Amino acid sequence: MKKLLLIISITFFASCSNMQSDAEKVCELLSETEEIMPEIMQLGMQSAFGNEDAEKKLKELQPKLDNIGKQIETISSKYNDDEFQSYLLENCEAAKGLKELGEAFEKIGEAIE
Repeated sequence: MKKLLLIISITFFASCSNMQSDAEKVCELLSETEEIMPEIMQLGMQSAFGNEDAEKKLKELQPKLDNIGKQIETISSKYNDDEFQSYLLENCEAAKGLKELGEAFEKIGEAIE
């Protein structure tokens, strides 16, 4: 019985540390995204007004963003979505910042409609 409890305890702590290290990696990726987001927004606006250089730079950034998205998706798919997102929001400033940015865009979208 003691061995069973020990195995369960080790498994629990190992899975927590895996989530922690995975969340740290996702946080790094989100921080990277947060850093380039102002440039992407600026290039997007310039591109919308016909600036071909901005459109070209945006296309150059797209593979990087796709790669970040795939990495985040691969990591987060190991966990329950709500649980992992909660953990990120509690432990990652970039996740909080991007969530707030998303909520701000939603409010703007609602105001426009």
